[in-house]
Amino acid sequence: MTNTIEVNEAVMHIPEGVCKVTGIIERDLSSLGTRQYYILVPVYNTGTKIYIPTDNGPAKMRELLTRDEVLELIDSIPECESVWVENDKERMAAFSSIVSRCDHHEMLCLIRTLRNKHAEKLRTGKKFHSADERIFKEAERILFGEFGYVLNLKPSEVGPFIAERIKDRDPELQMTS
Repeated sequence: MTNTIEVNEAVMHIPEGVCKVTGIIERDLSSLGTRQYYILVPVYNTGTKIYIPTDNGPAKMRELLTRDEVLELIDSIPECESVWVENDKERMAAFSSIVSRCDHHEMLCLIRTLRNKHAEKLRTGKKFHSADERIFKEAERILFGEFGYVLNLKPSEVGPFIAERIKDRDPELQMTS
């Protein structure tokens, strides 16, 4: 991320998602002295404010992808390999790690894996594990929030957009809920 983050710039903040930088303020925190903070407001939850020290900003925020980068990632979905792990505990650790790293390609592979596993469970009359459902929703919230913002779509429109874009190259993928 560049060293200069501007007011009104949109950035990615993990775990909150896409945020607008609404200002930079100084605060005196007694023992720590005076520090500057970015004020972030999540674009999908405008009632929240997040304060990030300007000297710690790059560790907590990053620039958003470009439109071309998002489309390139979407086009790579058919090459995603399954990241499924059979052991429940190991799976949750692996999936949580993917989400915390916020690597776009890994998260797309995770979402694809979980969508396909969910469809398989439905076909066989089995239940989808609630922990898998939680991690799936979190990965989708983060990734589809960013993709939606960049593509000028609502997050709920991203799954159908992806499905339409790659339907001829990945017919088994279920990207719509």
